[in-house]
Amino acid sequence: MGRKVVAARFGALAAGLLVAAVALPDGARAGTGTPARAAVLTDAQVAALSPDAQAVRLGPLRAVANAVGAAGRGVAADVYGNLAIDAGQSVVTVYLTDTGQAARVSAAARAVDPTIDTSLIRFQKAAATHAALDTAAQRVVALADAGKLPMHVDLVGPAADASGLQLDVDDPAAAPAAFGPSTTNLAASLGVPIVYRQGRSLQAKAWANTKWDDSSPFIGGDALTAGGTGHGCTAGLPAIRKSDKHPIMVTAAHCFGVGTKIYTHAGTPGDYANGLKGDYVGTVTARVQEWDAETVDGANNNADESDTTGWMRLTSFAYSYNGDYVCHDGQRSYFMGHPTPCDIKVTDQDMYCGPSTGCPGLSYTARGVWGDAVDNGWGAAGGDSGATMFAVEPGGVRQARGLLSDGTPGDGTPGVFWTEATDIFNYYGLTLNPQT
Repeated sequence: MGRKVVAARFGALAAGLLVAAVALPDGARAGTGTPARAAVLTDAQVAALSPDAQAVRLGPLRAVANAVGAAGRGVAADVYGNLAIDAGQSVVTVYLTDTGQAARVSAAARAVDPTIDTSLIRFQKAAATHAALDTAAQRVVALADAGKLPMHVDLVGPAADASGLQLDVDDPAAAPAAFGPSTTNLAASLGVPIVYRQGRSLQAKAWANTKWDDSSPFIGGDALTAGGTGHGCTAGLPAIRKSDKHPIMVTAAHCFGVGTKIYTHAGTPGDYANGLKGDYVGTVTARVQEWDAETVDGANNNADESDTTGWMRLTSFAYSYNGDYVCHDGQRSYFMGHPTPCDIKVTDQDMYCGPSTGCPGLSYTARGVWGDAVDNGWGAAGGDSGATMFAVEPGGVRQARGLLSDGTPGDGTPGVFWTEATDIFNYYGLTLNPQT
């Protein structure tokens, strides 16, 4: 593969959040306003920052989000609702069912990562815990799959501000009556508030193309095909097994069946109809539907992603949180003149999507993250499935976030759905390949 490193320019868009004052321990500040160390920026100013400047601004916020998120999945699960990064204000808003527990949650986050700056945290009231909202989401998915919902639901999961269970529906105004006492009374039976939002149909991005005819070691963003015809898919997570350090490439589970031999494309770049196969990447050995991920075992890989004009290192992996910004290296977007789409803002960090809940391209329900390219920008194209979702870090390196799975219909439309690298690695006993 090529080894010419070139920095690309990525934008970002900040989300404004109204924050409420809550006291923090150890002299840390909390309340309405912004820490003196960071100037307040408008959305346009954040978007105009260089990649390194954006990464520097987001770095401490991401560290806080990772630590609080870990605490929220663990010792603070009894009060944790959700969190959101606000890049413009340089704060992380954390939603708790009991804001009187702010000191405990802050301490739990510091126990995860003692280096975080807790003065960046703002606490707000949550209507329900993340655990309760997630349980309710799973029940709605089951009802949708059984055809027992009174109207179509596109996506379901905890609302970004933990104000309730978010249901994306065709007609939000009619939804309260449809889900109320006159029919299934779902709102009462779930035990959590329901928040309705305008829905959107999705479309699997399973026909892809990113850097056409790579050779071993393969990297994220390489173009994958089984037969040399059609758009194929994209290589996503260059990994190794923890048990024996054996290299494993991961792509989207809806791309190829178990036992299928996978190759790169060959011939003229972008010619999806030539029937040519390039180098052998590996054979699909396992699939997991929940994370829409499958393992490809064969050739070696490096922990890099195929970027606009060369490769960039993947040096870590993490969850995505509301308000953060990510990119992907989907191969077909590249050949359509949109290499390395960025400015994809995380809007819903824990959503369920399946054949009866907004992802008709999937035959199963997957749990992942929803993001929208800001200002109606380029999201993804058919054929980008399996691509590496990543965040830009200081120094031109990348942090892997997951695999591109679905998106809004049409090439280039802004909505993108992906499953998370951490969950995929935990399921398969993998980790990011340390070799770049």
